[in-house]
Amino acid sequence: MSGRYGDIAYAKGWCGFKNARTKTRAYDVWRRDVKGYIKSRSFDPGRLTDDQLTVILDFASSLPPVKSQIEFVKKNHRADDVREVSRQLRILVKDTAKKLRTAMEHDYAERAGDEVAGPPSK
Repeated sequence: MSGRYGDIAYAKGWCGFKNARTKTRAYDVWRRDVKGYIKSRSFDPGRLTDDQLTVILDFASSLPPVKSQIEFVKKNHRADDVREVSRQLRILVKDTAKKLRTAMEHDYAERAGDEVAGPPSK
């Protein structure tokens, strides 16, 4: 899937990440910072409320290169394009939260596997 329907590379391109189809340091740093912010606020990444998502979006939009991309689009493009950047940023944040939730569930499952889940069998 590509275009306006949620392709991550498309969203990364709109949000100012160069080489959207490849893994870049800028995207890795941005994603790590967003994940850290979600954890530091003790938000459940699998059950974000609209208010929590708004707070995370405000934080995510203040990080480079997204911040400069938003300023560039506001200065040089139409209002529809500004809304599209915001929409694509929302997709990236939700994808980051989803992957964080998956990683947390995986870590929890690994820890549970190391411990005895119940009384030993007789």
